[in-house]
Amino acid sequence: MTTPARKPTKATPARKAAPARKPLANKAASRIAGVVLDLDTLSKSDAFPDLKLPKVPFTFLTNGVSYELSDPRDSDWKQALQLASNPFLLMRTALVDADETIDDPTKEEIGASRERHGLTYDTPEPGSPQEELEKELWPDGPPPPALIDRFTASPLPTWKLNALFENWHAHYKIDLSSDKGILAALLGQQ
Repeated sequence: MTTPARKPTKATPARKAAPARKPLANKAASRIAGVVLDLDTLSKSDAFPDLKLPKVPFTFLTNGVSYELSDPRDSDWKQALQLASNPFLLMRTALVDADETIDDPTKEEIGASRERHGLTYDTPEPGSPQEELEKELWPDGPPPPALIDRFTASPLPTWKLNALFENWHAHYKIDLSSDKGILAALLGQQ
């Protein structure tokens, strides 16, 4: 059922549509248009002129699998607060190719994928109410396990996770030892 559109009144005047804006083609166009900061052409090296950024990506090995993590500053600003308080989401967001399907997933990787999609860790018994619910939610079956599930299913003690985070941030020249913390780092305030 749709709600009928309200007629404009003095209390709720009709809204004018915002004029369509064309993207600026280049820096010259932005100067002509009077733009002070052109985020479309701004590079990270321009934004951080005193910061010597690494030329190689940050990679690490665990349980025989190589992973790559992007610079945490490349995260979308709308997620910064969530990322600062959620190490899993931070890892999921920064892990390059996190959503790529993996070959030959283990039982643990399948379980990690199921939990990530809001399902029980174990596959439900055939004919059970849980199986029927899953069929309603995922008619074609749950999505297959991805690279993030491989990482999540890997046994990793917290001291190694701490070492991973410390080295990852050091690689991208993010100082977490200051009182600013990870949120300031994600927002590029260091």
